[in-house]
Amino acid sequence: MLRFEHMPSDFDPIFLFIGEGRDLAALATLLRRFADDPREIAFADGLPDAATRADLTLAPADDESGMRDLGGGFCWKLNSWQAARIAERIDLLTPPENKSGSDIFEVGSAGEIPVKVTKGEFTDDFLVSRR
Repeated sequence: MLRFEHMPSDFDPIFLFIGEGRDLAALATLLRRFADDPREIAFADGLPDAATRADLTLAPADDESGMRDLGGGFCWKLNSWQAARIAERIDLLTPPENKSGSDIFEVGSAGEIPVKVTKGEFTDDFLVSRR
C-alpha cells in the first residue's frame, strides 16, 4: 500500500511517499498520465487505495512549482516535462531485485518542500499506525 504524508520540521520538512514496487509504479503511472494531460488531479482520486491524512493535489505549475503547503492541503505543482522525468526516476526504484532505495525530488523553486519517494526503508506500518 502506498503511504504518503508531510513530515514537518523547522529546518528540513519533507513530503514522504513510501511503498513497494507496485505502489511506486502506480505513482509513476499517475505522474505520466498527468504529463500527457496536465490538469488538476486529487491524489485521493488518482490513487484511491493509498493511505494518508494529507490532502494532496497534482496541478500544472504556474508562477510556483514543486510541492507546496497550501495551509490545510498540499499541491505538487509540476509541468509535463518535470512529471515525466520524476516518473522515470521512480521507475528505477520499482524492480523486484531492488530491495530498497529512495530518491528525492526538487524542481529548484524557492520555498518548495522536497519530496522523498522510498521503497523498503520503512516498516509497513510507518505513516499508518505509528503517528
